[in-house]
Amino acid sequence: MRNTVFWIVGIVALLWNGFGLYNFYLTMVRDPVAMAQASPEMIALIDAAPEWRMILWGACVFLGVLAAIALLLRRAIAERIFWATVVGILIGLIGWDLTMGNGIKAYGPGGLAFQGFIVAAQAGFALYARWAARQGMLR
Repeated sequence: MRNTVFWIVGIVALLWNGFGLYNFYLTMVRDPVAMAQASPEMIALIDAAPEWRMILWGACVFLGVLAAIALLLRRAIAERIFWATVVGILIGLIGWDLTMGNGIKAYGPGGLAFQGFIVAAQAGFALYARWAARQGMLR
């Protein structure tokens, strides 16, 4: 059972973070369908974001995929990589989106809750990786 749960968590982590990477890609290439779903405030937030913010976003989603792959490969470093994504997401949210980028209006209540869910999911994956390492499932 423990092995089955491990694979389920690992695959969910990979799919979740893969979706984040895909969303980043669609935003960077300005996919018309993806942009049509964004509010004018969200597009303005993205357009106004400094380069460091966009690099940080890309790094976080790439590291999330890398962490999920590391977890599936049973590498203990997965925990640290997941925690790095949590820190990066919080830096982006607090350091730009919410303080300087009018993110509260752009995200709206639902979007802010979803950002909290993203942080919680990544922290949950990190905690699971820590548990798996302590159980001897990761090396």
